[in-house]
Amino acid sequence: MTKTPMLAWWQMWADAAQTGMRFWETMAASAVVIDKRMPMIDAGMRNPFTADHVELSGMVTEKTQAFAKAGESLAKDMAAMQGLWMQTMQDMWQAGTSQRLPSARQMAARGDRAMRLTDSMIGAGGRALAPIHAKATANAKRLGKR
Repeated sequence: MTKTPMLAWWQMWADAAQTGMRFWETMAASAVVIDKRMPMIDAGMRNPFTADHVELSGMVTEKTQAFAKAGESLAKDMAAMQGLWMQTMQDMWQAGTSQRLPSARQMAARGDRAMRLTDSMIGAGGRALAPIHAKATANAKRLGKR
């Protein structure tokens, strides 16, 4: 389905709002996780033989995996945005150097590219936050039951 400009703008604002909500959910979940894990870390430092080694080892690996997925998402989005940006710059160069007005088809294509670029920029943060949010909220839920 092709998005109309109005639908695209609405979707971008909704995505931005959802990313903001997920950011604050991640912060709240992180507070719960830190509150539950600090005593575990303290107990493990005092007596390594009775430490919760499964939980302690998971602290590092889960963050590494979540942040690696976030970085991969950002790299993919940045590559796509750079391609759109280059096309947009080519459009501007062509518009500035040609001696005729662009056709309606060219104008529509340029507008579509600009809209996709804007959509990509707004959505990139939410896509990168997704694996971190998922892990933080799952941990908060799991550790909150202890």
